[in-house]
Amino acid sequence: MSRNDFRIACHIGTRTSLYLLQSGLVPCIHTGKRTRCYKIAKADVAAYLRRRMTEPEHYAPPSGWYKNYPQRKPPAVSLTRTLDYEIISRLLLRRHLEHQLADAPDVLTVEQIARFTGYTPHTVSRWCTEGRLRTIQRRPRFIVPKIWLLDYLVSDDYNRITRKSGTHYAMIAAVAPKPRKPRKKP
Repeated sequence: MSRNDFRIACHIGTRTSLYLLQSGLVPCIHTGKRTRCYKIAKADVAAYLRRRMTEPEHYAPPSGWYKNYPQRKPPAVSLTRTLDYEIISRLLLRRHLEHQLADAPDVLTVEQIARFTGYTPHTVSRWCTEGRLRTIQRRPRFIVPKIWLLDYLVSDDYNRITRKSGTHYAMIAAVAPKPRKPRKKP
């Protein structure tokens, strides 16, 4: 089924359907075409509809998702898709990222960073141009040491990105503390 068929079947808007497919909350295949690029299995749509009935907050877009559309109201239930950065959280995240980047070279190009973070090379170049991600060489190609990349990936600036990539969500899920169940009083 296409994205438009998915949107109509689920009674959701265009931006919401894009969020669900791009974030990986609804499994799909991206064919790489410019139009009609998503293929969604009907079983996945059915699973989405069942879970949406019981857990609607799981599929709510993060605050700021509809930011470019002033006519729209913000979502009723917004999920916090960021980490609460305490010293321990930063250390755990950094250790997790160092483990993932262990086989990577000491100096990375924009394309290598884009593959690792899940963002496009254009977005990574913009981070470098704006000075958000420190670089050694400016033009024609940006070169970033692995240590500076790790510093940026655990920074608040990287954590505040509104439209996160699927890889970024996976990173948050990997190191986010699991909620504790309250203890019963005797």
